[in-house]
Amino acid sequence: MSGLEVLERKSDSREAAAGIEVVLKHSGVENRIIGSPETVLRELLSYFSKVYPSIELVSKLVLSVDSIEFLQSCSGVLAVSPEGLVVLRDLKDLKDKELVMIHLAGSRLQHQMGKKESDTLSLDEITKTTGRSTGTVAGRLSELCNEQLVERVGKGSYRLTTMGTRVVIKNLMPRVAQLPER
Repeated sequence: MSGLEVLERKSDSREAAAGIEVVLKHSGVENRIIGSPETVLRELLSYFSKVYPSIELVSKLVLSVDSIEFLQSCSGVLAVSPEGLVVLRDLKDLKDKELVMIHLAGSRLQHQMGKKESDTLSLDEITKTTGRSTGTVAGRLSELCNEQLVERVGKGSYRLTTMGTRVVIKNLMPRVAQLPER
């Protein structure tokens, strides 16, 4: 037995709109953490890293992407309209691999904003949005998969990996943000 107790109760819709609530009971002390999922998770990690210092080390060894950081990196570069993804910068000087990654980031953005069911794009969709030939796009996707920046999902669909998303946030989006506006 893990000693973990999960209590489930129904709440009214006003409570759900306020965020999430976690009740943490440890060593006779009860703590309530209320807020957005990101805030609650951050507070939980902070608490556990103090109680169990090895957790801090483990969290440094696990690669993850902060959703808010991803959304902020897209600001001024990509936007979502009722018609779909909008690229706000002139991407004509980007290399083919960078262009593919920008469009895959756009798919992830649309998915995170609830505008798309999946964060993947097919080879045909990438070819259409980038304006590159099928052979060029297929070759770049193969290279990106070998570099573990993109993964193939199912038959002919692709998405950014966690590392690919990190590269987009840290390296690609800051450079693209400097390009001229469209």
